[in-house]
Amino acid sequence: MKEIIQHATYGEIVYEEGFWTGKKTLTVGGVVARQVAKKEFMLGEEKTLIAIKGNWYTGIGLGIKGETIEVLPKPTWYEIILAAIPALFMLTWGNSPALCAMFPVIGGGIGGAIGGLFTMLSLLYMKKTTKPLYKVLIGIGMAALAVLIGFVLAVGFIMLLTPKK
Repeated sequence: MKEIIQHATYGEIVYEEGFWTGKKTLTVGGVVARQVAKKEFMLGEEKTLIAIKGNWYTGIGLGIKGETIEVLPKPTWYEIILAAIPALFMLTWGNSPALCAMFPVIGGGIGGAIGGLFTMLSLLYMKKTTKPLYKVLIGIGMAALAVLIGFVLAVGFIMLLTPKK
């Protein structure tokens, strides 16, 4: 994930964080900041300390000389609700025998893992767009994909565990 913002005092700020590794790089006004701690960078000759506040999912802010610069905004209420749908559906529907009799969906640890994965992916892709309609479509699409995978796995397990006549 790479975020580029323009600031009146510091110029172009480039913040980059690896999704899989979590490795962070920061460039302020064309000067590469040196990482001194997990969430702290040192900038240039004047030894300006920059603290990273938050994370990719909760929004990222940079603390420079008492000022907080928003690099990545916090998720809105509807992004959180839409992103939580896959996990909530898999954990409630998949763990109810009466509901699974109507429409089988895998629950338990496997269903929870699938729901959690699609919740994270939903937030990840929602952060990449600014249009609310696209965010809603991403949330609904990720929920549908999670349910489809849960259904396929549930039907597969039913077929494997049902004795042949």
